[in-house]
Amino acid sequence: MELKKLLLFVSCLYFVFGASIRQVHSDFGLNAIELIEKYGYPVEVHQIHTDDGYILETHRIPHGKNNQNNALRIPVLLVPGVVCGSADWVNMGATNSLGFILADHGYDVWLANYRGTTWSRKHETLHADVNKKEFFDYSFQEIGAYDLPANINHILNATHQENLIYIAHSQGTASFFAMAASKPEYNNKIRIMIAFAPIAYTTHMEQMIFNWLSSQENLDLFNEFVDKYELYEIMPYSPSLSTIAQTFCNDDSILQRFCAEIFYFISGRSIYFNMTMIPVIASNTPAGSSAKTFSHFAQLSIANSFQKYDYGEVINEEEYGQSTPPKYDLRQVTSPVALYYSDNDLLSAVTDVDRLSSELSNVVVKKMVNGYNHLDYLWATNSVQMLYNDVLEQIKNYS
Repeated sequence: MELKKLLLFVSCLYFVFGASIRQVHSDFGLNAIELIEKYGYPVEVHQIHTDDGYILETHRIPHGKNNQNNALRIPVLLVPGVVCGSADWVNMGATNSLGFILADHGYDVWLANYRGTTWSRKHETLHADVNKKEFFDYSFQEIGAYDLPANINHILNATHQENLIYIAHSQGTASFFAMAASKPEYNNKIRIMIAFAPIAYTTHMEQMIFNWLSSQENLDLFNEFVDKYELYEIMPYSPSLSTIAQTFCNDDSILQRFCAEIFYFISGRSIYFNMTMIPVIASNTPAGSSAKTFSHFAQLSIANSFQKYDYGEVINEEEYGQSTPPKYDLRQVTSPVALYYSDNDLLSAVTDVDRLSSELSNVVVKKMVNGYNHLDYLWATNSVQMLYNDVLEQIKNYS
């Protein structure tokens, strides 16, 4: 009887895990640079220094596979969302990744990695693992104040252009609005800003964990927990996670749909999410962020405002010269903005997008992408037809 149980257990293990040994996606385990090289595109690595000492690594695809002439190309800066990085613009393959599509349409593509993520864990004086509290003392506010201007200035200097096209997902949009509102001179450096799942106001987010954070009592508990256990870095890149994803989430695994449920819990349910690519996605994502970033987004919900980080009255006076954090004046965002949003997104709520849109002075596109969740903008099976073709048409008008 015991032998039969053992054989049954081994058989179950083989049924669950054996297929994963056979079914390995050819892109599994490849990082951003390796993905770009695999698909036959040129790639450059640029080290960019910010004014506050961070050293960022930005990946460039200077041209497509079939347009290698030396004509001046319009640069496009792609900025990812929270805990994401440059790989998330190229990990759906040559025909379905926005980074490759833009390069093949004649654009000079730059893939940003903001501070604290896998490729941007360097600083002139701080060490990400030794000086965690100081290194990860940032939110989208600092990314907008330092990382984006540094990238934009570097790109325009390198390409001898006066302006560029800016495309971002989620947190990458919040950082842009923070930058353009507080450094309005950068509006002139943007041909058009394309926002996928735009974030500024967060009052109507429906994601369960975020809703828990969005009470002052719970947020205080979260911040105390972070300080007590020094968890200033959140969701860093983990090679073991990609191995787990390959084992449990490949096409032959009976647990693949359970893996997809994790994505749905974070971002909303979807009939479009490309489950086949979960092991490839997990090869690079999550890429890391700061606890302060999540605190800041929760603060926006509690305050029902798009504003700078709230340190409390005493530090606010020192930092801002007033007892409350300054609000970002979205009327200062004058560059053309295209908003792509969905009614199925747990993090970028329609009501919040409507409020954002009403306060921007130059919205040129406001389009609902029906049925998309928060991550489908990057990883849907039909993103080319539903989204990217329209984006290509829009940016033509500013090229």
